Amino acid sequence: MIKLNSISTINWKDVPITILGAGKSGVASAHLAKFIGAKPFVSDTNDSKSLREKLSEFDFELGGHSGKTFNAELMILSPGIPYSSTFVQKFVEKDIPIVSEIEFASWFTSSPILAITGSNGKTTTTNLLHLMISRKYNNSMLGGNIGIPFSANVHYELFHSLDNVVHVLELSSFQLEHIYNFAPNIAGILNISPDHLDRYSDLNDYANTKLNITKNIRESDFVVYNADDAFLLGKLKSVKCGKPFSTHKLSQTLFNFSENTIFTSSDNVLVEMKETKLEGPHNIQNIVAASTMAKLFGINDFDIASAVREFSPIPHRLEFVAEIDCVKFYNDSKATNIASTIAGITSFDKNLIVILGGKDKGSTDFTELAPYMKGRVKSIITYGEAGEQISQQLKAEFPTTYHWDFSEAFSRANDIAQKGDTVLLSPACASFDQFDNYEHRGDVFKKLSHLLKEKCV
Repeated sequence: MIKLNSISTINWKDVPITILGAGKSGVASAHLAKFIGAKPFVSDTNDSKSLREKLSEFDFELGGHSGKTFNAELMILSPGIPYSSTFVQKFVEKDIPIVSEIEFASWFTSSPILAITGSNGKTTTTNLLHLMISRKYNNSMLGGNIGIPFSANVHYELFHSLDNVVHVLELSSFQLEHIYNFAPNIAGILNISPDHLDRYSDLNDYANTKLNITKNIRESDFVVYNADDAFLLGKLKSVKCGKPFSTHKLSQTLFNFSENTIFTSSDNVLVEMKETKLEGPHNIQNIVAASTMAKLFGINDFDIASAVREFSPIPHRLEFVAEIDCVKFYNDSKATNIASTIAGITSFDKNLIVILGGKDKGSTDFTELAPYMKGRVKSIITYGEAGEQISQQLKAEFPTTYHWDFSEAFSRANDIAQKGDTVLLSPACASFDQFDNYEHRGDVFKKLSHLLKEKCV
């Protein structure tokens, strides 16, 4: 079997590797495994013509997992498959090492890695950091949970013999499971709030999985963390190589925020928020976090500021969609937990009609939204599996309407909207009851909005 404490000494020629799960990361790790000379075997419970075509150059099985998967010296586990599953536990019983795709890919690059995790803001911050790094490095490679597997980027780096590569990664808690040697040069942790509690036993279990990003930190590395997050501060205030960021002026921070302006530690103006395209207080923290990581990596203030000014909001995160008869429509489909929805709601002052619902991620207390909704939210429209539960929890304080179907919920929101109102999709739930993912949900919201606008022209 592969020894995870001696990866650098392994001759990978013909080493059998099982890859459980044929999603993007599974297919990418198969390509990387083949490139280094190993023998990947991909196994997935799904079956389709398109999937067979993607796997045609590998040994594979679809429609279920067979005993052939155990003929391996290493197993790479898809982030979508929980470690607790009965079949995965058979690998544990057979002492076959299990690693994540992120861990596996990290073995084959010596390029710097800047990695970001957190409950909310990861995608915006990672994309912004990538733009900052690109000011100095032509081969800044964006990957991870962003939609481009780390393995795909490492494979591309090796295949083309690229120099001066920097890997900028967004990492979910699922991807940070089964980490052994993965060691980013700068690890950024944005915040911690309850999420995925249908997979983790409690908040500490979830948080500790996120903190795997710091597991192998070296003296020359940095852990950049949010000093404004009390839970995270309690976890990391004594971490070695720690570098806090904050919107307040603290002695150790490189940037701070005051009077709608981000300043450097020497009180020079970095950028005024009115110069940016980013809205909401949560984006101030995202900018400060990315700026701190970029500065520690040697990017100068001028390049950091120019990237902030150029950066455009990420689709599905407080994305302005349309204005129809003086009603604005915003797509915040990526808000799949309470904290992210709070960030969305508090980006507006008043006259909100909020669409909530989808698939609950684990006994969520939706009344936590109420204090942030008061004075801002006129009406709540709920939908999907969690919709009735949300309505029951919030109807005592806000006008609330439930529709199972998402399209009907959208229509109801439009029906009650008046001049000067804002319709905000910020669901606080996963999308998997009616959609493939949050992007699919957001795209449907945008399509419905555009169809509505066409009818009103």
